[in-house]
Amino acid sequence: MNHVVNINNDEFDEFDRKADNVGVVHVFDENNKVISNAKVQLYLSKNALIGLGTELIRLAYNYVEGKHYHIEPADKETLCQRLGIFLTPDSNELIICCSNQDVIDNYLKE
Repeated sequence: MNHVVNINNDEFDEFDRKADNVGVVHVFDENNKVISNAKVQLYLSKNALIGLGTELIRLAYNYVEGKHYHIEPADKETLCQRLGIFLTPDSNELIICCSNQDVIDNYLKE
């Protein structure tokens, strides 16, 4: 699995060929119920983008179905960096999971 990334041109990205580069995003309430129609915003500095992007690429190359990381907000006692980023104390926990998904067309069938 050696992919060459052309930073200036995304026209021929290898990972995009099969349309199986699919993700699922859920937002949960305090009772772990999915909140539908919620918006999710990530505010990332340039180095956070580089750090998270690099760690996600490493995770992809070492992919294990079900492997997951919890990125918790930092506080003075647990100043913890996970997957290349720190989350501010007012952030929500972010969980990144390795999960095989189907091709996008199968989600769009009616």
